[in-house]
Amino acid sequence: METLEAKTAGLFDLEPNDCGGQAVDSAACGAGLKKRGRPRAYDPDQVLEQALEVFWQKGFAATSLDDLVEATGVNRPSLYAGFGDKEALYIKAMAFYQNRLRAQLDGILTCNGQGDTVRAIIDRYFDILIRAYTGEADHPLGCAFMCTALTDAPQHESILDMLQRTIENFDRRFEDFFTAAQTWRCLPAEADPRVLTQMVSGLTQNLLVRARAGAGRAELTGIARKTTEFLFPDIRPTSN
Repeated sequence: METLEAKTAGLFDLEPNDCGGQAVDSAACGAGLKKRGRPRAYDPDQVLEQALEVFWQKGFAATSLDDLVEATGVNRPSLYAGFGDKEALYIKAMAFYQNRLRAQLDGILTCNGQGDTVRAIIDRYFDILIRAYTGEADHPLGCAFMCTALTDAPQHESILDMLQRTIENFDRRFEDFFTAAQTWRCLPAEADPRVLTQMVSGLTQNLLVRARAGAGRAELTGIARKTTEFLFPDIRPTSN
C-alpha cells in the first residue's frame, strides 16, 4: 500500500524556469519557459491552510470543489495540477495539519531525567492539543483530522490508510516515551507503557469530541488535568 509520504511527495516541488530569465540568449530562455510552463502563482502552504479550514468546518464529503476554489482563490485546473483531486487535496491538507502539530509535540515528548515529571510533560501535550482543538473559532472544531476522517474513512482507502497510520504512529510515539520514562525512573517499573498509551489515547479522543460539541478551553483543560493527576504519580526522575 502506498505510504503517506509517497502520497504527499513532490507537493512543494515547483518546476523552476530553465534559466530564470538570466540566459544570454533571450529566445532560448523563452523556449525554456514554454517547455516548463509558467510558475505557479500561489503559495502551496497557504492553499493547504485554506483548504484545511474548509475541510475542518464542513467535513470531507460536504466540501465541494467550488468551496475549495472559493476559499483558496485557485481555479479548478490549477488545483488539480498542483494537488490532485479533492481526496488528494484532503490528504495533503491533513498531512500539513499533522506535521504542524508533530513539530510542536516533538519538542515536549521527551523524558531525559532533567527534573521534569511525566505528568508535567503529558499536561503540556494536552495543552497543545486543546489549543489546536479550540483555536480562534466561535465554535471549537476539535481535531481537524480525526473529526473529519472517521466518517469517510470506510469509503475512501487513502483516508482509511492515513487514519490507521495516524493511530499506529500515536501508539508508537507514546509507548516509546513511557518506556524511556521508566528507564529514567520517572514511572514505576510495574507501569505498562502500552496501557498508559491507551489511556492517553482515550483522553485525547474524549477531549476532541467534547471540543467538537462546544466545550471551551477551560473546561477541556480541567478534564485533562484531573485525569493526568489520577493517572500519573508525581515522581521526580532519579539517576540509575
